[in-house]
Amino acid sequence: MASNLRISLTILSIGFAIEGAGEVYSLLTAGSFLPGTSLLFLLPATMTFLGLLFLLIGRHEWGDLHSARVRRSNRIFGLSLLGGFVAAAELGLLVAYPSYGVPWWAELIFGAAIGGLVLGTFATYAHLVFHLVTAPSRIALIVSTGWALVVSAFIGETLAGDLPVIVGSVGAHSFSIEYLVSPLDYLASFLFVSYFLLLGAYVDAHITIAWRRGTPVPPSGPSGRPGGG
Repeated sequence: MASNLRISLTILSIGFAIEGAGEVYSLLTAGSFLPGTSLLFLLPATMTFLGLLFLLIGRHEWGDLHSARVRRSNRIFGLSLLGGFVAAAELGLLVAYPSYGVPWWAELIFGAAIGGLVLGTFATYAHLVFHLVTAPSRIALIVSTGWALVVSAFIGETLAGDLPVIVGSVGAHSFSIEYLVSPLDYLASFLFVSYFLLLGAYVDAHITIAWRRGTPVPPSGPSGRPGGG
């Protein structure tokens, strides 16, 4: 396997460990570990960026199977980012045209877009290495994504209900919404389960790749697995 892929897995694993530890701390302190209160909040995002950058740099080293996985992972990540753009655009329109109010369907779209943004990130991580890990780690990846789905649904529902308050605050040029952020941070802290499951799976992927180093990998069969299994 490509050296850049191993570097990427290492960087992302470090990011999962940092984020998972931060979410555990946030859970134990009832959401007191708020974004912006510590530089540690920037580390996971930086690790993710660096990990994806090394994947991009080493794209010429990929095999056909991994190239297809990365392309699909990029599409999943793109869709999750689209959710963020939809939420931001909707918020901007509601602020620009306050006479329309905040109808129920706007809350639904906003909550779904935010939930999709959160879930899509974890789905991207899981899909990226699903073909590189052993069966137990594949189960861990599925559970990680499933748990992220549950948490993202709660986050989306909470933000959907708070949309009128958010629109009012932004429209009044008041950004004192710490009382909204704290409950969300507490909900997001439960994502430590997904982060630690991802960490275990990525460590497994790194070990598997190191074990295969120098060993020819059989071509993919009809099932998409090495050797046609």
